[in-house]
Parts: sequence; structure tokens; C-alpha cells
Amino acid sequence: MVIRVLLLLVGLFQVVNGLWMLTAPENWYAGVPGVTLTGPINLHFITDIGLAFLASGAGMMLGARKGLAAFALAGATWPALHALFHIWGWFEHGFPMDTKIVVSEIVGVVGVSALGLAAAWLQARKKQGVV
Repeated sequence: MVIRVLLLLVGLFQVVNGLWMLTAPENWYAGVPGVTLTGPINLHFITDIGLAFLASGAGMMLGARKGLAAFALAGATWPALHALFHIWGWFEHGFPMDTKIVVSEIVGVVGVSALGLAAAWLQARKKQGVV
């Protein structure tokens, strides 16, 4: 039950983020700490990523249902790769010094994606009767 709730919550977080990106990209760009430091706003890029978050979140939420763990794993893939890209950026460009950016990246990017991937993996293992 806890795993399913985590998948639903993380999936909802991803869906809400994706919808924010799709419906108010300028507000998303200005509102997420550190995004403006990546360069000028690119509405096409924000839309692409918003769609990826929307699909990922929907997959995780669908994967919370019994017997559909593959959807959870598929949905958790994009956020996990996105988190790895951010971690790689820390090695490449240095760890952010601004507290808001650190919290946004550690909690909102890396933490949420790790939680989603762990829940998806546990859901898949549970389906196999391992957990």
C-alpha cells in the first residue's frame, strides 16, 4: 500500500510539473530556482520536457495499480535520467551555491526521481513476489 501511494504522489508531482510547463511556461521558467541560469527561455524545449514529465507521471500513477508495474518503471525512467544529468552537471560545472537552487535540485529533481524509481522498482519486485 505504501509503495502504491508513493507512486501516486510522485506521479502526481510529475504530472503537475508537466502541466505547469505546458500551460504557463514563462511562469515555470521564472519560478523554478536555477532555470533562468541555463539560458534564455526556449518555449519549444519547455514544451518537450513538459510532455515528458506528463507522460512519466501518468506512467507512475498507472503503475500504482496492481499488475501494471511496468508502467511505473517506464514512467520513472525519464525523471531518473534527468536527475543523473543534473548530477553530471554538478561534476562538470560545480555544485550550485544558491540555497534555493540546491533545494530545488536535491529535493525536486534528484530526491523525487530517486523516490519514484525506488517505488517503481519495489512495485515490480512485489509483482514477482520477491518483496
